[in-house]
Order: sequence, then C-alpha cells, then structure tokens
Amino acid sequence: MLKFIDMKTQIKILFIPIIILCMALSCNKEEKQDFILKQNVMGIVRYFGDPAVDGCGWLIEIDSTIYSPLVLDTNFKKDSLKVILDYNILKTTWHCGWREPGYTNIEIKNISKQ
Repeated sequence: MLKFIDMKTQIKILFIPIIILCMALSCNKEEKQDFILKQNVMGIVRYFGDPAVDGCGWLIEIDSTIYSPLVLDTNFKKDSLKVILDYNILKTTWHCGWREPGYTNIEIKNISKQ
C-alpha cells in the first residue's frame, strides 16, 4: 500500500536539489588573473622621499614608467640602483603624497643588481 507524502515533505524534497544547483552555479570555475607577469626586465630603483612627510618611498622606474613595489628588500634600497627583475603588474595603485592618479603596484618575484 502506497503512502502519500504530505505537502511540507514534498517541498523539503524539492528544496534540497534547488539549493545544491544554486551552489554549483555560483562557484567560479576560473578567475581571471589580477596581474601581468614580466620577466628579465631592467629597472632603476628610485627614492621619492619619506611617505610620512608626503613622499612616495621606494619606487622602481621601468621604461620611463614608475611603479610601486609591494615589498622591496632592504639590499635594493639604494637610489639610482640598476636592477634586473621579474615582476607582476597588479591592478592596484599606491596613492602617496599629492600625486594623482598614483603609481601602479608591482609584486617582485625575483630581483638582482645589474
């Protein structure tokens, strides 16, 4: 003899697959990269003054463009130092002093003195 399922149980049974489907569709299968990798590039370390007094700190000039490294090892903090580096150009910007629009951030992967 078949028993009939009440309406509340039917809703619960249908609700679970709908939630699973929504979760599956909301997952990002592949996110776009937030950076562009550059390798074996020559650059010059520049000091643009102390950020505590409206300076911009240590920056790197590459092909006449100034970038702000997220981290620069103290061994490379020498004004006008020529370097070779591998880095990622990020989509974020370092805003310092009164400069607008700011300097594009880079993440240094490898750096050496030239």
